[in-house]
Amino acid sequence: MITNKGKSILAKYLVGQAPAYASYIAVGCGPKPLDSTYDFNDPANAVEVAAMQNKESLDFEMFRVPISSRGYAVEDVLVEGEIVQVSKIVLTAELPTEERYDISEIGIYSAGSNPAAGARDSKVVNSFRDTELWEYHTVTPALATEIPFIPQPLDSNNDNIITGEYSIGGVLTETPVFQTNADNRIFATANRSERYENSRFLNNMIMMRGDTATLALDVDGNLNPSSDSNHIHLTGASLNFDQNSALDELRLAFSLINVSGNGTPDQVRVLFEFASTDISNTGVWAKFSTVLSDADYDFSTNRYFVSSKQLQQLEKSTSFTWTSVNVVKVYVTVVENISAPVLVGSSDYYVALDALRLENVSSSNSVYGLTGYTVIKTDNAETITKLSNTKNYIEFRFGVDVL
Repeated sequence: MITNKGKSILAKYLVGQAPAYASYIAVGCGPKPLDSTYDFNDPANAVEVAAMQNKESLDFEMFRVPISSRGYAVEDVLVEGEIVQVSKIVLTAELPTEERYDISEIGIYSAGSNPAAGARDSKVVNSFRDTELWEYHTVTPALATEIPFIPQPLDSNNDNIITGEYSIGGVLTETPVFQTNADNRIFATANRSERYENSRFLNNMIMMRGDTATLALDVDGNLNPSSDSNHIHLTGASLNFDQNSALDELRLAFSLINVSGNGTPDQVRVLFEFASTDISNTGVWAKFSTVLSDADYDFSTNRYFVSSKQLQQLEKSTSFTWTSVNVVKVYVTVVENISAPVLVGSSDYYVALDALRLENVSSSNSVYGLTGYTVIKTDNAETITKLSNTKNYIEFRFGVDVL
């Protein structure tokens, strides 16, 4: 559908005040995909459709590709229970060949980037792939080690259970934190795919067990790790967001994964700490806290989430600047029983870190923006998977008739 921003840009384009209205297709992974029977024209869906029309960015954009061809088509569309023919402009682009993506949303942009934003423009900050050199840091013993990559099926006995022990270098080792692929066999099982457990951005993810840290929640909604909390970290980080507006956002894409069965936790807690040292609450730091509760999220039907906070909403130490950041730390606690007298993380769940993105929402430009948007619709409300090392094309269709 055309967005409200798109209507303005299209009008400017038609009178020669904007250079383009559709130059790039943006591909994202944030929302839950829709069933093919979902009717955008149904009054019952009016609130959701209005939210899509008001969008100015994807929930979580993975990449953009230039539109390579434009065409015209007439197709049958179901409108209020009747089939009518609708004329549509067809925009086509070629997807990147090398990587794997699970797609749940598509947008049209008037340009590849926002000229008004410059170096402050939106970008992927971390993708948690092995080339980023994340390490697992334990408190006892005090040790930072390479995060192992587990390529073999996580349910080695084909029993749909993540055992937590794998052979690494011929040694059976407990691995509370490890890397694996999103196309691992275990995520293809019916119960896991129906609740969207697998990651979507690229084909790798870092999985952190729910008891690797103990994160206390204060009255302001901020998370604080206990002294015995383990974490993963990336040293030598360079994050210069000081020139960005306080309104710009950090967006974290991640999923919740059961070790076995269909149980659901009470809360999922994830803490990103951007700091000058590897010891929590020392030096200068900024914290991005995410708390998901079962009262607000149905963990039984959707396990893929995008958490978002403005830069001004991060908890910060005195005199914090982004240029002082040297290390990024991630802590995870999955709480199975929030009413227990002592906070205990659960080993029955993992959190799979997918990607962290900076979204520039503050650099206004009257001739640039998201002009079209839709959530993917498939027969079984599934994401569309673009496999690694395959050549694929993507289409976006604008309706140009009046319904």
